[in-house]
Amino acid sequence: MVKNRFFNFYHISIFFLFMVISSVLICFPNSVLAENQSIEALYFQGVHLLENENKYDEALNVFQKILNINPDYPQAHFQIGEIHRLSNQPRKAKIYYQNAINLKSNYLSAYYNLGLVELELEEYSNSLESFKETIRIDPEYPDAHYGLGLTYLKLEQLNQAIDSFQQALLLNPDDFQFQYGLGISYKQAGEYQEAIQALNQALALKPDFGEAFYELGLIYRALEQYTDAVSALEKAAHYLPEQSDRIYYKIGMIYQKLERYDQAIEALEKATLNNEKFTDAYYYLGWFYNQKAQYDQAIEAYQKVIALNPGYPNVYYNLGWVYNETEQYQKAVETFKEAIKQTPDDADAHYALGWSYGKLQDYEQAKKSFQETIRIQPDYVYAHYGLGIAYLSLGERNSALEEYKILKELDNEIANLLFDQIYP
Repeated sequence: MVKNRFFNFYHISIFFLFMVISSVLICFPNSVLAENQSIEALYFQGVHLLENENKYDEALNVFQKILNINPDYPQAHFQIGEIHRLSNQPRKAKIYYQNAINLKSNYLSAYYNLGLVELELEEYSNSLESFKETIRIDPEYPDAHYGLGLTYLKLEQLNQAIDSFQQALLLNPDDFQFQYGLGISYKQAGEYQEAIQALNQALALKPDFGEAFYELGLIYRALEQYTDAVSALEKAAHYLPEQSDRIYYKIGMIYQKLERYDQAIEALEKATLNNEKFTDAYYYLGWFYNQKAQYDQAIEAYQKVIALNPGYPNVYYNLGWVYNETEQYQKAVETFKEAIKQTPDDADAHYALGWSYGKLQDYEQAKKSFQETIRIQPDYVYAHYGLGIAYLSLGERNSALEEYKILKELDNEIANLLFDQIYP
């Protein structure tokens, strides 16, 4: 009987133990399942907030909740990296992409986006490795070849860049960015015809691609095909209004080469209309107006430069000569003095000051200015001539004759002009 009771007790104990273990086994998978379902629901909520509503802060809070539940959830790290990348915080993005890769070694998107932020951070050796690893995981991922091409382009490894963009185009021939990257690579390599072909292919895919028109314009300018250059740049300005000031400036400089000053003025007026603080454009407007003898407009343009940047090189010198052209000699004197303050050893500025003093018949000051010009540049022919005239005007005939002797060694024709003044 004892034996039977022991047997019953043993079986009863086993039964209760089985029930306990069964309940644990039943409850544990349910709790894990519930947790996974909770994470999955949160994840899709975060992705929706990020991708569909662009609510970065709210999405970030959701993905942080996931990491509080499961710190090793790679997708959450990746999405937090996305939020930081899209928020222009590439260094933070890099940390989270790397976290995602550490948790999931073949995480294709994480490697690719890591390459993008490393490219943005100018960590080119790192971005090369990230894009290469992306390609190792999926050799037919065209964007990874494109990213590799961009990195090689930054490193000026142009043959490798061309190869990478061509590989990207083999995988996706209808991507205008791939064609553009190829065109830029050819342009930097000096292979202009291939660049033109690639950029035109990009425009065939995206007719309003302003950047492609801009690069085409620069290539045509380099080839001295100025009509084509202007046409391409005008289209670039149309499609890139936020950059139209510098584009119209380049158009103006092309017209300068052609000495077509009316068109140059028109282009630079457009540049200043789009950027009222564009000092370079105002400076050349002054120069072009001066070439057209539109002196009031030239003075206005140069004064605008001075108002924006009083230290702008040569602006006082150029303005001074416009004042001379309009017989405003006292203003010319004051303006050339400002030019000399900027560049005290500029022989041309001292000569111009002497010339202006001569027009005011202030020959003593003219003499000093010409002497200073010659001190800086002893072979300055017109300064010797001006000094000779100043001596004559001051009644110092012998000194004028000395200048004639010097001029005979420098420029016989100018020397004879001075001689005729000494001995009329």
